[in-house]
Amino acid sequence: MSDTKICPVCNKAMKLKEAGYPMGSALLKADRVHVDIYTCENCGKVELFEAKSDLVKCPVCGTMHSAKEACAICALNKGLDAANH
Repeated sequence: MSDTKICPVCNKAMKLKEAGYPMGSALLKADRVHVDIYTCENCGKVELFEAKSDLVKCPVCGTMHSAKEACAICALNKGLDAANH
């Protein structure tokens, strides 16, 4: 089974530009989603697909996040804890 994405505009193969890109608010982790961004080099169309890879689960809070980023929830909690002390 191929994971090739086909452009809905020109029917050419699309290229993965960014895997596991975080979208949504880190404060509202229920609304946060990670997407794979594909572009068509032929016509310039951009498509977003639910990320299938590059996600890891934070061992501290359980939030899913890109392997390229630190856990946003834990970073916010650390900042709030420091501000309160």
